[in-house]
Amino acid sequence: MNDLDAKAANVLGAVGLLVAGAVREAVTGVVGAGGVLGEALIAIKDQPGRTADWLASVLRISQPGSAHLVRRLTEAGWVQRGTARDGRSRPLRLTEAGERVAADALAARQAVLAQLSERLTRRQRQELVEIADALLGPEARTEQLLAELCRLCDRDSCPRCPVHAGWLRVCGRDGGGWDGGDS
Repeated sequence: MNDLDAKAANVLGAVGLLVAGAVREAVTGVVGAGGVLGEALIAIKDQPGRTADWLASVLRISQPGSAHLVRRLTEAGWVQRGTARDGRSRPLRLTEAGERVAADALAARQAVLAQLSERLTRRQRQELVEIADALLGPEARTEQLLAELCRLCDRDSCPRCPVHAGWLRVCGRDGGGWDGGDS
């Protein structure tokens, strides 16, 4: 590895920490608690009807952790559990209050990311999109990874999502943008 390769890898890690920290702080400010509450709200908003087990896998938390999280979300009035189809797996949906909090969390996320990206020139932002396409597209090897990578995304801001396009390529379909219905 030469000096440029080492520096590129190192600064990529630092940028990742900067972005993750800024997003977490913004979302936590809206949700009122740290941890995965905001991520859970946005994931459920994005894919309503999924179960607590699915949520646990997307957020990479344990089953007991997921049960506790869903209980907190339910007690806050943000999530409702549907009727189980198989007697045990209950689909999760946001309530109206949950929809509002999720929308506010996404807006806070978008604001902090816009603030960071405004530091870049228009050309640099275009290069950033191209770099993100190159880094993210190949990562969506499974539906699980697609959900994990996009668990805090505002799908409306990214009509040609590189993660979803990568997932479509894995599935042998056109690598077009996110259409909201394939995962």
